[in-house]
Amino acid sequence: PGRDSGRPRPPPSPPSPIAVRVPVFTLGGAARRGAGGGAASWLQRVFEEVRGSSQLSVAPAEPPPVTVVAVERYLAESSSLSSSLSPPPPPAPQYWYDVTLADGACQERCYLAPRLNGLVQRAHLRPGARLRLTRCSYLYDEKRLNYGFLCLEELEPVGGAGPPAPPPRRRPPPLRGEKKHYLPLWNNEDPYGDMWVADKPPAPVDVDVSKLTSLGQLEMTWRSRVHFHPLLVRVLHKSRLRYYGKPEKKMDVPYQAYFEVADGSGMMSMVLWNSLCPEWYNSVKVGTVLLLEQYAIKTSYPFKTLPTPGDSQMKRFATIEISLNVRDPPTKISIIPEEMVKPEWGLPEVKYRFITR
Repeated sequence: PGRDSGRPRPPPSPPSPIAVRVPVFTLGGAARRGAGGGAASWLQRVFEEVRGSSQLSVAPAEPPPVTVVAVERYLAESSSLSSSLSPPPPPAPQYWYDVTLADGACQERCYLAPRLNGLVQRAHLRPGARLRLTRCSYLYDEKRLNYGFLCLEELEPVGGAGPPAPPPRRRPPPLRGEKKHYLPLWNNEDPYGDMWVADKPPAPVDVDVSKLTSLGQLEMTWRSRVHFHPLLVRVLHKSRLRYYGKPEKKMDVPYQAYFEVADGSGMMSMVLWNSLCPEWYNSVKVGTVLLLEQYAIKTSYPFKTLPTPGDSQMKRFATIEISLNVRDPPTKISIIPEEMVKPEWGLPEVKYRFITR
């Protein structure tokens, strides 16, 4: 994505909550009910109290310290929460945060009011930090029946670090809005969360060489065809993920990843789109051999920077690219195990392998 001033940047050396005493912070936001606890859970009692309050807001008396278990970020949306009449709000944030708190008896996932987002960006609010919840509110989501969550409105830091508490193994979707997944805390380019498949095991595939086409043939005939024969290619280059989500866009998984693939005729760009990225991005590596079926061919973006081929003699087809998506048409991707790759297929070898962070 382009330049993004709304995204937090990791500080060079995060301050310790013991060494930092900051004043009480106020915000306006919301949080959703987390895992339930027993009668001894202070967070559960606060949840019930604020939900039953006529003002849907409380300032707990003598709040005990609670521990931050997790801080998670996601793309903001247009407001879907009920609120009373108030002065014009400040500019809407591009990202929202959910904060999981633990009191020793249960964990509660809460929404951090946007005015407190700076606590995350300055690393005052992070896993392991101790704080007191001095004011919170309950916010309803008008798009979901009987759905609401806690909003952290005032927080007071407490010295020391809390005992470690593991976050839930499976992350439920974000509290506010309709997003289905969280983003990494400090960037948008790294795979993060349960939806990213770690590794898809290769499966036996019957490769019928007589039905294959080549990248060179595609380059010559793609304008006159709607459906294309299967392709057998090797991945020579893999880019980082690109996240192109915007608050005004309604897309569940707005991801894109570029690869450079090659066969005996040359090299071409291949683009993995949207929900295919969580399914395949981690599994498609430099050197992977792919059988592609039901793909699309698109005109390539003319000003895209292309990696230098490892073989200077390899022909590059730069005017078109292979587009892989879940629809129009639904692409079928197969990973060919390396032991099944035959020399007569004429696939180029990977000459250089660079380590990327």
